[in-house]
Amino acid sequence: MLFVIIVINAYLLTGSESSTQKTWLILNETVLCSAFLLLTVTLIRKQPVSQFENLYINHPIPMWIYEKDTLRFLFVNEAACKKYGYTRQEFLALTIKDIRENEELDALMENVRDRCNGAEYRGIWKHRRKNGENFFVEIYAHTAYYQGREARFIMAKDVDEQVRAAKEAHQLGIRYELLAQATNDALYDRNLITNEVLWKHGLESMFQHPTQPDTDLYDWWKSNVHPADGPAVMASLDTCLQNKSNSWSQQYRFRCSDGTFKYVVDRAFIIYENDRPTRMIGIVQDIDQYVKQAVRLEKQNKTLREIAWINSHEIRRPVVSILSITNLFDKSNQDVHLNSRLMEWLHQSTRQLDEIIHKIEHKVKNIE
Repeated sequence: MLFVIIVINAYLLTGSESSTQKTWLILNETVLCSAFLLLTVTLIRKQPVSQFENLYINHPIPMWIYEKDTLRFLFVNEAACKKYGYTRQEFLALTIKDIRENEELDALMENVRDRCNGAEYRGIWKHRRKNGENFFVEIYAHTAYYQGREARFIMAKDVDEQVRAAKEAHQLGIRYELLAQATNDALYDRNLITNEVLWKHGLESMFQHPTQPDTDLYDWWKSNVHPADGPAVMASLDTCLQNKSNSWSQQYRFRCSDGTFKYVVDRAFIIYENDRPTRMIGIVQDIDQYVKQAVRLEKQNKTLREIAWINSHEIRRPVVSILSITNLFDKSNQDVHLNSRLMEWLHQSTRQLDEIIHKIEHKVKNIE
């Protein structure tokens, strides 16, 4: 529009004969050109600012600018308002201290003094929403000038889930190490992709195997499983992985450093990523004494059953014979020949009974 007016004035200027009118038109054109230039410069200046603010306001990650001296918020985007629960007007009435817990303020002020010196900064902090909830963010900061004031530009990425997961994993690691120190069992962590096995504890105390580079290999563990147990153990583990089970347990014998074998029970938890088994964390418990004790108890029970059978069958035969013989004795001793034969039979039955009693004594000694 201004350009059209300028052209019209120029036309009037060239077509006019009056000196006064020419002077007026020249002055008018000069003013209009100046106004047009000023408007153009203003539009040029405003355009990038408008584009920046649109990008800044609509960015999905919370961002803000705060004044370095007062720590007061100068500008915040929509993502920050949504994440922290404040309106823009409420935000601009706060300082960066208002989104921290009281116990965080000393560390915050120390960071402001030491890090807000023009250098870029990156770090993890705990922030507070308007409703009082805390969450962790990763801060990206650098110096900026906003509205003529020295300020800091902040981008706050929500990393609450990652930080809490890392803390939980750290606590689990601590408990894992405490468990390793409190138990005599062997703990291991097997990488199912590389087949490397990290023995945490118990390998030397249980089996007297020193921790050496080859003990980190799956093949080393496999070679020390009793040959008679190996096929069943491997088949059980393969079935577990094929079925994508999270837990596995198997009893087998494992070779000690002196060549003897111990009975153990191996329990493990299996971790999958994208349906692929990647990690196996397990505990090997020494049950050698329990198994051997169970074998002894079974042997004792078998012996007791044999003794019971002897008492009910073998002992009964000579006892019945003795009772029958005593009933046949001629108490008046008139038939000497009969009594002599009966005494011989009584002696044989007594010897049979004595043999059975010795047999029982032998079995009782085996129980002990």
